Amino acid sequence: MYVHTLTKTKPNKENFMKIKSIIAFVSVLVLFPVSNVLFAQSQSEDNQSILHELVVKMVDDEWRVVYKNDETKSTVLAKKNDRVSWTAEGSDISFQFDESLFGGSSFELEDGESLMRPLAPGAKVGEYIYAVFVRGAGVFAKGESPPRIIIDRM
Repeated sequence: MYVHTLTKTKPNKENFMKIKSIIAFVSVLVLFPVSNVLFAQSQSEDNQSILHELVVKMVDDEWRVVYKNDETKSTVLAKKNDRVSWTAEGSDISFQFDESLFGGSSFELEDGESLMRPLAPGAKVGEYIYAVFVRGAGVFAKGESPPRIIIDRM
């Protein structure tokens, strides 16, 4: 006759360490792919180019540089790969920039034309003030006195 007996074993330190190791290994297998996905998403968001659309036009009886969809704002907060565009509304205009900002120091637009410039690869983090001369009126357009572009990271 065969008799099967069950014996209870007390959990020992060795079994506990094995279980702990298995849990740690499974956690790494699950969390590693999740962290890669999150990191890839944050990287792609940082590298996405934003187009800042500005207009040079008459606002409340003065020539201003303003955002296309918000006449209360004009300061551009930019980062690597961003682009800035301006449209002349009501007059021909001339721009004067720090050469390191867009890779050129002056540009001209006729009334109704647009200019789009990407930030130069060598542009440094900092604040850049630029001038916009309204040729028909013989005055400089204002932004947030004066117009400016702030690069916060490259």
